[in-house]
Amino acid sequence: MNDSKQAIKKIGFWVGLIIFIFISFGSISSLNSEALAVLSIMLLMIVWWFFEVIPIYVTALLPLILIPILTNQNFQEVAAPYASPSIFLFLGGFMLAIVIEISGLHKRFAYLMISKFGRSMFSVLACFMLVSYFTSMWIINTATALMLLPIAIQVCKELKVENTQFEILLLLSIAYSASIGGMSTIIGTAPNVFFVGFMHENFDIQISFLEWMTVALPISAIILFVSFFIFFYLIKKNKNIDQTKWQNISLEKLPTMSSDEVKVLLVFIVTVSAWVFRGYLNQFNFLSNLTDSGIAITSAFLFFLIPSSNKKNDLLQWKHMKQLPWGLLLLFGGGLALAKAIMVSGLGDWLGSQLTFLDNFSVIYIILILIFATVFLTEVLSNTALTISFLPIIGVIAVDIGLPVNIIGMAVVMAASCAFMLPIATPPNAVIFATEKIKVIDMVRVGFIMNILTIFIITSIFYIMM
Repeated sequence: MNDSKQAIKKIGFWVGLIIFIFISFGSISSLNSEALAVLSIMLLMIVWWFFEVIPIYVTALLPLILIPILTNQNFQEVAAPYASPSIFLFLGGFMLAIVIEISGLHKRFAYLMISKFGRSMFSVLACFMLVSYFTSMWIINTATALMLLPIAIQVCKELKVENTQFEILLLLSIAYSASIGGMSTIIGTAPNVFFVGFMHENFDIQISFLEWMTVALPISAIILFVSFFIFFYLIKKNKNIDQTKWQNISLEKLPTMSSDEVKVLLVFIVTVSAWVFRGYLNQFNFLSNLTDSGIAITSAFLFFLIPSSNKKNDLLQWKHMKQLPWGLLLLFGGGLALAKAIMVSGLGDWLGSQLTFLDNFSVIYIILILIFATVFLTEVLSNTALTISFLPIIGVIAVDIGLPVNIIGMAVVMAASCAFMLPIATPPNAVIFATEKIKVIDMVRVGFIMNILTIFIITSIFYIMM
């Protein structure tokens, strides 16, 4: 297995390198030398990302190496996107997620919801989906799936439904709900953060936390609602699930809420409130420059000042920063740097001109084509890498056709979180597949239905928004 992986990486290395050299030293009519260089860098990165020749985070450093050498952009200009405000928003959001996990607040919330509402097979399903959905708004969807997985397995054990179709559907529902919930907020999943940074860097369009949620929350809620009825139907239809032998859940009792949990909850509530009401806060002179990124960093900073219950440490310590996805921050930076080079060099305009055939389609078909391509490409590609590669092209297409780039871009980014068919499609899918309780065919059967319905919902809603 390791030998085959190494062979695939070796193939990817040479394919990417040959494409890079061939395009760098070649010529394409109507494409200037700088745009040609950026095109070669872009294709090299896409190939290396796809084959994972080296860690995808390391590949994201290529713009820093190659763009200053091959184009007129200097190192300082290329490096600027690596410190984009959206990256600091994600950094602060991750610190908030870490301290929630350390305090145990996330587990308490999950257990309380399940113990209060887990009175039937369908209420347990609904409860897990809601907990997964809500939690993944604030904690990255991978962590949400990891958190709920042992709880779900324990619940199935208590209810004597281990290794049944119900357990398979319950685990799938957790993974899917985590992906859907991540769509709802800017910090919920990586593509959202990248999109906000991309719009600010390239179109000077700032999307606030509240503006994102105003659009994304209702859409994700509709997808979650439809998803529940899909699982409800599958459980109801399946004759192998005995719904008569049902017991109330008897989960272990949680201790009284600790002072650390109370402190974290208070800061969390203040942080979310500040994100939601930032528009009103900006009306005060001393808060006129307050941003979502600033709120996130302030929140994280406070956790280093607030003492924990044992008085010896603070709620958050530097040793906990090992859990931060530093590589993901580099990936964002590299993607933003590449996107900026595509737009500045003129490559974006050239790519857009190659897709002029879309002018012949109506708006509904353009949105449908883009959403369909995104959802199914994300099944085999990292949704972050796909978004990084796809967004600059989408931006140019939208401008050329005269469509609002923020609406088209947001539709594509939300679709990037909706890959439900394969274990490799999203981290939550991989997490539940690792239990070895689910076969690929189980995921494909349910995931294909989810993919199609998601494409229909996102396309319809964003078309109405146009």
